[in-house]
Amino acid sequence: MQKAEIKIIFYLLQDSANVRQNFRQIAAETSTSIGSVHSTFVDLSERGYIIDDGMTRLLRKRQSLIDRWVMAYNENFKSKLLIGRFKFLTAKAKDQWQDIALPDTLCWSGEPAAALQDGYILPQRWDIYTSDTADALIATARMIPDPQGEIFVYQKFWKKNGILPLIVYADLLATGDDRCREAAERLKSLI
Repeated sequence: MQKAEIKIIFYLLQDSANVRQNFRQIAAETSTSIGSVHSTFVDLSERGYIIDDGMTRLLRKRQSLIDRWVMAYNENFKSKLLIGRFKFLTAKAKDQWQDIALPDTLCWSGEPAAALQDGYILPQRWDIYTSDTADALIATARMIPDPQGEIFVYQKFWKKNGILPLIVYADLLATGDDRCREAAERLKSLI
């Protein structure tokens, strides 16, 4: 999967109604071209993920598509979204990370998002997505840039604000860590 296909499939997986939108709407929502939307739909139809009888379009084999998307996202796209790394300014800030008020342009993902969801996991790595610059993290007065830091900041590629379960799921699986895999399984019902 290429970047545009990853973005389009991500959008389709967010809401089952999205597959019924016209290609122009999907292209606008995903910041891709209409041609990319068309070729993605052709590919998904050929692989049996989309059924289109001319009257209605349906997304099928959802879990299989999620698995395929997660692998492609982690292998082909996520590293290109990395803006930089940060560290907590103090040990106290790290211990009280959940009290940090992130601006609306930023959202937790991976381990911290899973911890906020059900408290099952204690984060060792912090993933954050932003639609702004990473400078907003400095404004919290609890994080500073550090090329070896435990906070990974990624450029957000979707429009909706807040934590998105599919991204959290993918970020947890990307670690290869057994405890993160267990946390991802616990979140599976949300995607």
